[in-house]
Amino acid sequence: MKNLKLNANTIKTEVLAGVTTFVASVYIIMTNALILSDAGISQDSAMIATILTCAFSTILMGVISDAPLIIVPGMGINSLFTYTIVKSMNLTWQEALGAVFISGVIFTLIASSKITKILMNSIPSNLKHSITVGVGFMIFFIGLQKSGIVVSNEATLISMGDISNKETILSIITLFIIMILSLKKVNASLLISIIIGTILSFIMKISSLSDISMSFIDFSDFKEAFLAMSFENIFTFPFIMSVFSITIVIIFENMGLLYGQLDALNSTDKFDKSFKITGISNILAGVIGTSPTIVAAENFSGISSGAKGKVTSLTAGILFLLSIFLIPILKLIPNGVISAVLIYIGILMIETFFELKNTDKIETISMIFIITLIPFTYNIVNGISIGFIVYTILKLFTNSYREVSPAMYVLTTLFIINFILNVSMGIIH
Repeated sequence: MKNLKLNANTIKTEVLAGVTTFVASVYIIMTNALILSDAGISQDSAMIATILTCAFSTILMGVISDAPLIIVPGMGINSLFTYTIVKSMNLTWQEALGAVFISGVIFTLIASSKITKILMNSIPSNLKHSITVGVGFMIFFIGLQKSGIVVSNEATLISMGDISNKETILSIITLFIIMILSLKKVNASLLISIIIGTILSFIMKISSLSDISMSFIDFSDFKEAFLAMSFENIFTFPFIMSVFSITIVIIFENMGLLYGQLDALNSTDKFDKSFKITGISNILAGVIGTSPTIVAAENFSGISSGAKGKVTSLTAGILFLLSIFLIPILKLIPNGVISAVLIYIGILMIETFFELKNTDKIETISMIFIITLIPFTYNIVNGISIGFIVYTILKLFTNSYREVSPAMYVLTTLFIINFILNVSMGIIH
């Protein structure tokens, strides 16, 4: 009887963690559709494609790898898809989906081979941890921006925002509720905080019941993006460069995020299967019609709520499917509440900095570049690339070149080539 009770409590905790992760990441559905619409895909089509990709990928993650993680379109990679590949490199959005598909195939092949272990074993542990910290600072900063706590400033780039703004006050109050409930180890603290924050938004007259629209998505538009991939110009330089850029981003962003999240769960043994699923997810993204996918940074919200296994991911996956009918309700969650969640997720990721082991001077310098340039450039791969390049070059010219693995030399060379090609194409100025 005791075991049954324990099992019931575990399932309840996992279900609540799945709900929490879903609610913390549901803003991605609307945000991703908005960004993809700038590439020419209709918002309704992009929204359905996003939902289906998230649902199928997340359910696969739970069933195959037993990891409590969700997979979603990356919030930086969708900008790469729309504003770089379509707008700057002049691929059609159909060709961009084709590039996503091919990148997913390459990713899956690498994830299914020994190359993954070679990469993981060849990268110094502290550099891998610093990727998680860097992403944490980026998420933290995005949360601060969305909340209005910090704003752009021509003189100093950023400065303190107007903290008398009602949306900003809501963010601050919600953030304190999250932190207090989490420190008190209240189950489903993030979910409870999101509900309280949303109720407060009505009391503060930030939200209104009149905002509820019961109109549903037009499913007839979905066929626009489904199987719309184009490979007509597959052998042109822009298409090849697009595939290379997407592949580099999705492999290393997923590797860094996945390792950090599984490490937080003490479940790094699930890395291989989980990494393969992220590759398959990107194939699905190309087929269904959305931008490249990553394991969500918002997974830390579920982890902090007690997520351990497949029940969490299955719960979130089912909720993604149901969200097609719940979008009018989900739209009621204000940005001020979501931004508070992002800030707290960033804090959880940054905390891993204090788990870093003693390191030599070169590792320290490289880590500083990774941790700072990821948020400063708003690009995870930029931070990883420059950190790896700095590490390898400093080791090479300080007679420590034997400490660098062959794979790190290969990666550094690829990152340098990527920078040169991006500069030559005008992607980086």
